Amino acid sequence: MINNASKAAQEELKRKGYKLTGPRIAIINYLAESQEHPDMQQIFAGIRAEYPGIGMATVYRTLGLLLELDILRAITVNKNQLLYELKKPDDHHHHLVCTGCSQIIEFGSCSFKHISSEIETVTRYSIEDHTLEAYGLCPQCQGDFQVERG
Repeated sequence: MINNASKAAQEELKRKGYKLTGPRIAIINYLAESQEHPDMQQIFAGIRAEYPGIGMATVYRTLGLLLELDILRAITVNKNQLLYELKKPDDHHHHLVCTGCSQIIEFGSCSFKHISSEIETVTRYSIEDHTLEAYGLCPQCQGDFQVERG
């Protein structure tokens, strides 16, 4: 089943002159249907049933292409692990990332629009988009940290 996010991503890929190969479609569909923020290994494992001959290099290149074309967003956890999320039309949200357990919480509240005009005036930039990722400890990890220190 193709959902709106998958359809939009595939249309964007075609609009930018790229072929809709089977592996690309499988990766896009996997990301569109995922309720989590999978890493490359999870994506690879998730599409192997449909494409048993696919290699990790193909997944790596496809993710790189989707990032380059701004169809995909990468979220850094644990300082060097990337988790992926397909950008969805009209879905502007940000992330809270736990530095203890790598849990990611999405939140839609965005105050950036209130300060963007001031930033544009001061810097003479024309802001087109923004991303916010806040890093800290989730309530569970805060409790664990207090127990360890106690």
